[in-house]
This record gives sequence, C-alpha cells and structure tokens, in this order.
Amino acid sequence: MRTFSDLFGGKKAIIGMVHLQPLPGSPRYGGDLDAVYRAAVEDLENLQRAGVSAAIIENFGDVPYGTDNDFITLASMTSIAARLREKTDMPLGINVQFNCAKEEWAMAYATGGDFIRVEAFVETRVGTHGITYPAAPVLMREKGRYPADTLLFCDINTKHTEPLVPSAIKDNIHAAIEEGADALIVTGVVTGQNPTLEQVEEFKQNSGSVPVLLGSGINADNAGDFLAIADGAIVGSSFKYDGDVFKQIDPARVKAFMERVQL
Repeated sequence: MRTFSDLFGGKKAIIGMVHLQPLPGSPRYGGDLDAVYRAAVEDLENLQRAGVSAAIIENFGDVPYGTDNDFITLASMTSIAARLREKTDMPLGINVQFNCAKEEWAMAYATGGDFIRVEAFVETRVGTHGITYPAAPVLMREKGRYPADTLLFCDINTKHTEPLVPSAIKDNIHAAIEEGADALIVTGVVTGQNPTLEQVEEFKQNSGSVPVLLGSGINADNAGDFLAIADGAIVGSSFKYDGDVFKQIDPARVKAFMERVQL
C-alpha cells in the first residue's frame, strides 16, 4: 500500500486548499455550478504553478455545515473533483464538511483522490454542526469493501469543536494510529489560527513514524519554525488575497510562501 512518503517523495508536504464556492443544496448557492468549477480550476492552477505539493478540494462554501449533505451537493462535488483530477497529476485530497468520511472515501474512490481529511476519526466532538461521532468504525469498513491507495489524514482535537468527553491528546493519537491513520493533523482553535510549537512537538513525540501536518495558521513568517518540527502543512488563509480565507488564491502570496520555505 502507498505511504505518505511515497506520495510526497520524502519531502515536506505543502498542501493548498481549493475551497469550493457554495454548491447546490447549500444555503448560499448562487445558481451557476459552472462558475463554481471555473473558480476551482483557477485556484488549482495557481497552486500548481507555484509548486505546492498537493491540494485538497473542500466544500468550504456550504456553511452552515452539517453531518449530512443533500445528494445533489455530493453529486456536484464529485463531478467537480473528477474534472479537476483531469487537470493535474498533482496529488489531490477530498474533504466533505463536516466529518463526512464515508462520503469522502466514495468520492475519492470514484475520482482517483489520493487522500481524504477526517476531522473526527477517533473522537466524539461537539460544534455548531452538532455532535460528531468517531468516523473510524464506518470508514475502515468502507475502506475494506472498496480498497484503494487513498490515504487517511486525520485531525486530533480539531478546530471549531470541543470534545464531548475530555481525553488526553496522546491517547487520541495512539488510537488514531492503531485504527489506521496515515498522517495526523494538529490545528489551532479556529481557521487561520496556528497551534503552538509545543503542541506540534507533543504530536511528534507521540506519533512515532506517522507524519504530522500543521492544519491551520501557517504563514511565510512562521513556516520555518513549524516545518522544522512538522512533516508538512495544509495552507488555506495564507494563500488567499489579503490573507482572507473567503477570497481566491493569490498567486503572488503562494509564490512568496514557497520561495520562503524553499522545499
């Protein structure tokens, strides 16, 4: 089976976000699905030209998030993901909000996705979406029925949520590894906010050989410090115009970031 090192060639992974505009079925959908696709292509191409390692396709615009999505939302996102797959050989991931891991696996399986992001793999989390239960039991059975080389990038103590029952970070890390996580993600409290260096170090100390990704808050100024510890980073806000997560990818900001980290 493919590994994180296989996917990224043993280098630090810089993963940009293709934040989809609101899709059909979500409250803010604008009525033009092709416009959603065109914006996604533009973001993907700007990330690729700057030399990022990979990209995650996410239904970012579908707020407020729930744990179930309309069929038309999932079908539309699958269609866009398949069309984006044809545009690049760069590794692509799938993230369906919120913690829709079974749907992510199906979407990645159907479109050739290289990895998925799972917000609550082994934890029960509480947030504005409601209560989210651990995805691992259902996801790993789905993976067994439909095996693929798709990797699982799993959050621990994920942003925008609180644990239903407090548990030690190291215990959750060990549980995630035992249940099949291919990489672990450490985040700040909210989008755009970084964890502390000490928190990233705690993840690395407890993860063994499993890679650790920074999931929020990295920028050109702090990248050196965080990437000295972590195995890579998922970058959203810092790659956008004015650093605004709701805007599109700014090629100049991506280029400046990649030149700074010199990977």
